[in-house]
Amino acid sequence: MHVQAELIRLTPTPKKPALVTAFLKAQPKAHIETAAKGTSIVREDDFADHSMLLLDGWAAFSKMLPDGETQIVDVMLPGDFALIGAAHASVAACSVDALSDVRYINIRAVQANGPEPELATLRELMAAEIVKTQSRTSELLLRMGKGSSTNRIAYALLEFFVRLEAIDRVDGTRFEFPMTQHKIGEFTGMSNVHVCRTMRRFERDGLISYPQHGEICLDDLEALTEFAGIDLDTLRHVLLSD
Repeated sequence: MHVQAELIRLTPTPKKPALVTAFLKAQPKAHIETAAKGTSIVREDDFADHSMLLLDGWAAFSKMLPDGETQIVDVMLPGDFALIGAAHASVAACSVDALSDVRYINIRAVQANGPEPELATLRELMAAEIVKTQSRTSELLLRMGKGSSTNRIAYALLEFFVRLEAIDRVDGTRFEFPMTQHKIGEFTGMSNVHVCRTMRRFERDGLISYPQHGEICLDDLEALTEFAGIDLDTLRHVLLSD
């Protein structure tokens, strides 16, 4: 794996996530890493004693069975934070792979510890992000255990939409979508065949469309929320509440 370090130069975005703002205030000279789409950033069982703050792009956390079958357990979007390892738990529990070109910060404990008020705020925001990760993981696991194929994919699409909407990364209901059908299957616990059938059905029935390569538009939010079994306000509260 090859990553390139550089001084932080964030591309202006309509809404900078709170944790990114807090980290830059506390650590204005921090460095970032970059990784190209398809790069393995961290491998399961690697040594890891750091956290990760994603600035741009999409990244997948996954587990792999001995036969190679993979389950994506979470997808990081811009502004998301994740514990990769710690001083007393220094083995990565998951692999982390770039679903698109990404820019991210590796955060060590020394960068967040200290009595300064800005560091206390930083730690509080990190804790909040961990709670949000647990919330969306539990919602996904519920549907993987109890939901149909339409329920799982509708929920996944709405989850991405709600999270991107919160940081102004959507244009109406259109947004960047770098996940292949294979990756969608790994995220929802479905075969490629079932993913293909479900996505084609959604497209045929006017629920989704693809304005251009690497983008998706959710054309019928009402129908998608019905399939997902949750309304958007409830989903926003579950995933984003402070």
